[in-house]
Amino acid sequence: MSLRLRLIVLILAGLIVAGVSAYWFHVAGELRKGIDAFAEQRRAAGWTVEMDSVQMSGFPYAVTARLSGVDLRSPAGLSWHGDGIAITIPLPTPLNVTIDMAGQHILAGLGWSGIVTAGTAQTRLHLHTDGTLAGFTFAASTLVLEQPGIEPLALAEATVTFDRLDPPDTGHETPSAGLTLGLRGLDLPDIAGQPLARRIDSFQVEARVMGTITGSPPLAAVTVWSNDGGTVELDRIALDWLPLSLDADGTLALDAHLQPQVALSARVRGAGEVMVRLVQAGLVEPKMASTAQVMLAIMARPDLQGRPTLSLPLTLQDGILTAGQIRIMRVPPLPIPALVP
Repeated sequence: MSLRLRLIVLILAGLIVAGVSAYWFHVAGELRKGIDAFAEQRRAAGWTVEMDSVQMSGFPYAVTARLSGVDLRSPAGLSWHGDGIAITIPLPTPLNVTIDMAGQHILAGLGWSGIVTAGTAQTRLHLHTDGTLAGFTFAASTLVLEQPGIEPLALAEATVTFDRLDPPDTGHETPSAGLTLGLRGLDLPDIAGQPLARRIDSFQVEARVMGTITGSPPLAAVTVWSNDGGTVELDRIALDWLPLSLDADGTLALDAHLQPQVALSARVRGAGEVMVRLVQAGLVEPKMASTAQVMLAIMARPDLQGRPTLSLPLTLQDGILTAGQIRIMRVPPLPIPALVP
């Protein structure tokens, strides 16, 4: 290689290194500005926002901001403390941002407090070119929730996905977003009289949000959306909680107090064994259970695998869960925080 060609190669290499360095420092600066702007906006809205430190790293392939000792508290008293989170922007694909939140998180508010520990926890954000959210994927494993006076609740795996569909209109006949939720290996506290197994093997939900939720604060936007007729189409709900197995689909709406109102068409297996366990737990009288078991046996039909399956409507209305014409239980209301930005 001639001296002139070597000189050209060295100059080009230097330009590339300088360009990559300039690009990295630009993205790092913008990310740091974004973190500071978020903190200032929250503080202006009455929040408490504290961070022990923010460290930038990842050169040359990515920009990573590591936030340690993060404390957030809303005007309504909701609070979160995390040991640390890491926000990463890969330079080749800057519209795909990851947020790692493994470790311990202390949560409190609405008269409740708890500590969540995650072996792994990562959110992948998918952004449009204008910076707006196109969707996200959340995945976590080895989750443990500790609450005062209650045995820990453990979860092997959790996944959540959200995809914004951007309908051309704001009518409620068009889905604006798709949602999925998946839980595997949920170990419940040992509660006296619990009729089902302590472990929920799996729980899955596939849903579509009908109509667009816009505006702020979030709860106010949800209220407007609900009052305008917004619903969530539950395309699939699947639950395996021995001895119960359930597949269902239906619709979820919210009442004036933002409490869920659900109407499902369900296919249930293991209903007879559930009745036996309800009697053993003292939740259902033996005579009533015997009558119900006879009715269930008459109504059941074999599924594709030959398993006795009961098809019936499930509804949650005004806090009452009903299966067919049978009132199952009263469901406690969801705590709804005050409308805050």
